[in-house]
Amino acid sequence: MVTIVALIFFICTIRAHRAFAIEQQLSISSEQEHIITSVPMQSVILPCKAVLPHVELERVMWYKLTNPGQSTLNVGKHLITKDSRFSVAYYSVDHGYSPAKWDLHITNVRLSDAAHYQCHAVAKDHHKSIRSNVKLVVEDIIVDIQPIDVLVSIGDKTKFSCNFTGEQRVRREKVTWLKDNTPLAPDATRVTTSIELPNVTVTTLEIAVSHLNDSGSYRCSDGHGAQSKEAKLYLRDTNQQLFLRSLSSKTSISSLLSFRTVFYLLIFQLLLFIL
Repeated sequence: MVTIVALIFFICTIRAHRAFAIEQQLSISSEQEHIITSVPMQSVILPCKAVLPHVELERVMWYKLTNPGQSTLNVGKHLITKDSRFSVAYYSVDHGYSPAKWDLHITNVRLSDAAHYQCHAVAKDHHKSIRSNVKLVVEDIIVDIQPIDVLVSIGDKTKFSCNFTGEQRVRREKVTWLKDNTPLAPDATRVTTSIELPNVTVTTLEIAVSHLNDSGSYRCSDGHGAQSKEAKLYLRDTNQQLFLRSLSSKTSISSLLSFRTVFYLLIFQLLLFIL
């Protein structure tokens, strides 16, 4: 009898150690820290890498790791934090064929948001508890672009100016301009200049002769995580406007002539009827 009890205890111990080893192995293999860099007043997305294929989840939680302890941001789709700048986006990109996304979104980033964050996914069988870590770095840089909206005619000159202000100096050789989120290659009609001052780096983009393909959104970036908001450039074709005005004028004249013709015909028919 003692032998049977000892055997049962031995089997349960092996199973418990195996389950613990599996969970520990999964946690260690998934605890890779991803680094995301942002600047104040921007929006940022922290990806959750703890969600794996073919794993049915019971809940997903995000934590902001503090010293000591941690603060819970959400449990599943329910938001715990009272900070409205935080939200968790739950979505599936291919209708469930791949793991759903549980990304953490932060809008209007602040310097105090810089911290280590952790996404914790718990499987329904409770044998898998997977974590992924994200380090959010918030650089003390404020990026301002002017003007925000520009409307010019084709052939006119256009100029955008961008300032990088903060304790961390932005090197002028690292500054890049983007058009529609694609790096902009300077050419004969697009000239960029950048200068470094004690507390600010100033860069300008000048378009000598605007063409229709210059319309779009523009950003300036430090080549790392700091970038400005979008500035829109709208182009108007003055030749087309003149053509439309001329066409509209001709149409009005034609309509007026046709109206007079119909009026004279009616008068003529009325006279015939009287006579």
